[in-house]
Amino acid sequence: MATPDPPAFRLAQVEFAYGGGAPVVDIPELEVAQGERLFVEGPSGSGKSTLLCLVAGILTPTSGTVDVLGEPVSALGAAARDRLRAEKIGFVFQMFNLLPYLSLVDNVVLPCHFSRTRAAVALENSASLTDEADRLLDRLGLGGNALRGRRVTELSIGQQQRVAVARALIGRPPLVVADEPTSAMDATARLAFVELLLEECALAGSTVVFVSHDPSLATSFERAVSMAEINAAPQEGMADAR
Repeated sequence: MATPDPPAFRLAQVEFAYGGGAPVVDIPELEVAQGERLFVEGPSGSGKSTLLCLVAGILTPTSGTVDVLGEPVSALGAAARDRLRAEKIGFVFQMFNLLPYLSLVDNVVLPCHFSRTRAAVALENSASLTDEADRLLDRLGLGGNALRGRRVTELSIGQQQRVAVARALIGRPPLVVADEPTSAMDATARLAFVELLLEECALAGSTVVFVSHDPSLATSFERAVSMAEINAAPQEGMADAR
C-alpha cells in the first residue's frame, strides 16, 4: 500500500507570543492538504500574518509543532528553515519586501538565485528565467516593455503588489502563502486577480493559503475559515466556503 502524502502543513498545539506578551495565536490544530486552496479571514491584529510566518518558518512557535511538507519546521535551525522556504514556499508579503534597486524582472527571478530547484522548474516552462518572469508579469497585467526596465519604486502600490505575486509564483513552489495580496485593488479587480492567482497555482499543483480581511473573496476558495475559529476550536469546527 502506498504511503499517503504528508499534508502541505500541520500546526498542533501552537502558541506564539511576541516579546513574552499574551499569545497572538493559540491554535489547537490546523491541517491543510497538498493542493488545497484555503482562505483565512480576520480583521487587522487577529494573527493572520503571524500564522503565515509560522507556516513559512519566519517565526517559530513559543510552543507546539509546525510541520510543512513532511518537514518539522518548528524543530529546524534558522538556516534549514531558510532553505526550506527558498525551495518550497512562495511568500507574498503584506509589505511586498521588493528590492528597490532592482527592476521588475530582477525582483521576480530573485528566488531562483537561492533555489536551484525553482530555477530548474522555471526553465522547464520558458527558455530563460527572464522569459518566465515576463510570462508571469504579463499574466498579472504588467505587460509592455515600458515597465520592464523600471525600478519597483517607480510603480504604483497595486503594480508592486503584482510583482510580489509573480516573485512568489516563479519556479512553481509547492506551497504559496499570500498576505493581503489584493489590499490595493478595487473590488472588481480583486476577484479577477484571485481567479488568476488560483489558476496559476492550479497549473503548478501548489497549495494556496490566502489571508484577507475581505470575506467577499472566500467563495473563490475550497475552504474558508476565520482566525477566530482557528484559534478557538479544532479543525472539525471550521466552515466550508462552498
